[in-house]
Amino acid sequence: MINSIERFGYWALQWSMQWDPSLADLCTLAPELILDKRIAITSCDSGPFSPSSENLIAGWQVENGVAISRKIAQITELPWPGFDEWYVFENVPCTVPMRSFVNRYGFSVLDESAAALSFWEQVQTTNPLHVLGAGTPNMFFVTRDRASFEQLSSLSTQLPCGPSWTPPKPQSL
Repeated sequence: MINSIERFGYWALQWSMQWDPSLADLCTLAPELILDKRIAITSCDSGPFSPSSENLIAGWQVENGVAISRKIAQITELPWPGFDEWYVFENVPCTVPMRSFVNRYGFSVLDESAAALSFWEQVQTTNPLHVLGAGTPNMFFVTRDRASFEQLSSLSTQLPCGPSWTPPKPQSL
C-alpha cells in the first residue's frame, strides 16, 4: 500500500507491505535521487555506518558519528543491508542529522507519533533535499523536490510486492 502527504514544504511517499524493504529498491528505480549527491547515513543495518579507510581517502567524512559520503558516482558506492536511513544533500550539510528513526518497528513518517514529530523536526533543522528510509514494514521517501516526488510516485508500481521480487538492473550511467 502506498500513502503520501505534504508537510513543511516536503512531499512524502510511504510504502507499507509485508516485506523487508531495501533502499536498493528505490535507488535501482531512480538512481538520480542519489547520484552526484552527498549522503548522510544515520542508520545502516540498524546502526552507524563506519566508512572504510579507502572511503575516507576517497572523500567520505564522519561528523558527530554520522558518515557523509563524497558525491556519489554509482549507486553501488552505498551500503544498503536493511534498516537504512539516508539524508541526501547537494553538498556537505551545515547541520548534520543525528537521529535515526527506521529502527523503530512500524515507524511512519505519516503519523503524529512523538517519533514522527521528532523526525520532521530533524528534517526541518537539517533541510535535506531527500530522506530515504527502510525499516519494517515501512519504506519512505521524503523530498523538497516536487518533480522527484512525482517521478517516484509514477514508478512506485514497480516496487516489490513480496519477497520473490527481483529488482531490475540499473540503467547504465
